[in-house]
Amino acid sequence: MSSRPSTDVTIPQESSDDVKRKQEAQDMHPDEKIVSLPVNILYPPDMGARAWLCVLGAWFGFFCSFGYLNCLGVFEEYYISYQLSSYSASTISWINSLQIFIMVFSSVVCGRLYDMFGPRPLLYPGASLLALGIMTTSACKEYYQFILAQGICTSLGASAIYNASISSVSGWFVKKRGAALGLSVGGSSVGGVILPIVFREVLKRSNFGWAVRSVGFLMIFAAIISCLTITSRFAPKGVERLDIKRTILMPYLKIDFALIVVGFFLVYWGLFVPIGFIPTHARVHGFSGTMSDYLISIMNATSFFGRVIPGILADKLGRFNTFVACCTTAGVLTLALWLPATGHTPIILFAALFGFSSGASISLMPALVAEISPLHEIATRIGAMSAFASMAALSGLPIAGAILLREGNNSFTGVAIFGGVTLIAGSFVIGIARMRLSMGKLIATV
Repeated sequence: MSSRPSTDVTIPQESSDDVKRKQEAQDMHPDEKIVSLPVNILYPPDMGARAWLCVLGAWFGFFCSFGYLNCLGVFEEYYISYQLSSYSASTISWINSLQIFIMVFSSVVCGRLYDMFGPRPLLYPGASLLALGIMTTSACKEYYQFILAQGICTSLGASAIYNASISSVSGWFVKKRGAALGLSVGGSSVGGVILPIVFREVLKRSNFGWAVRSVGFLMIFAAIISCLTITSRFAPKGVERLDIKRTILMPYLKIDFALIVVGFFLVYWGLFVPIGFIPTHARVHGFSGTMSDYLISIMNATSFFGRVIPGILADKLGRFNTFVACCTTAGVLTLALWLPATGHTPIILFAALFGFSSGASISLMPALVAEISPLHEIATRIGAMSAFASMAALSGLPIAGAILLREGNNSFTGVAIFGGVTLIAGSFVIGIARMRLSMGKLIATV
């Protein structure tokens, strides 16, 4: 009898690298497994000291970038009253609008640099430009000097730090992304509370130069902490040819992404109007200079909770759901409370409530983009979205300033209507994207 041939199959042993890759794949969120292009992942998401240390660094990064931007109302009110009193409110508002525009538009370049080289090549030059710009601002006397130092130099540095912070945290977290971004962006609220108070208190005891330098020292300290703690979860891709069609133009052809872009354009048009004009509005209605500046601190204090709490809720209730609810509330408050407000109590109440409701507009923006983007294109798509929204950031405050000039400097009716309507319109457009993602379901976690 002939022996039957053996049917045993020799199974090759897995290498240690194969085992490690499988383990990382099991730790990955399902959204990451669908990425078709290879991503050089160094660490699993949502865990580890490096991830939370990055959140700490991003907190300080937001403190010295958007935290400084949240003070724009304090600077504008001071320039209108003293430093640049010979210029109109609309002309002066171009300084702050240029800051917002550069902060947002630079994301196109910064996002691309981040994908290729990681956060450090953004953080170090950014911290240097931030220090140079804020210290130069303290010595400015003329309008063009403020444009160059505060409007351009400081903003370029702040933008580099902001983009390194937001892209790093977005990459480190998937399931907990909303909470992590909410905690990180909370640094901008704390900066928006502390920096105006420091500016005003030093100004009362010294002069404009030392007031700005005192703010600058705090910002430089925060920037240094960011440089030391922010890292990326992915290995840098290195220099590669820019495919403009695939990287920049193609995302706009996707309906959901296009709706988000249009929605954020409208939101950015109205979001900074109350922040920029509430101190001037308060002075018209009998507030002292000190108390009108403290409104910015009140707004930013409640904004801290408005960025952290909705971020945590968004991971459970849906990021689109949370964003639309918060942003719509901010628009309604602008029309229903700020528009008719003339007394101290309603103005203070508006500052507190608007700060909370508008907080999610910034903290959840990257989470919405990340929700519909491949993992390896998050930073670039945030940049592509920001390029479009920056046009609204550049024009929003000058438009509001022109409305104020046309109606007379004591009437803020048109300013409030412009801010409130654009916030609600932006929420509506993003709500359409939300309905598309939920397949038309009103009750769904999206």
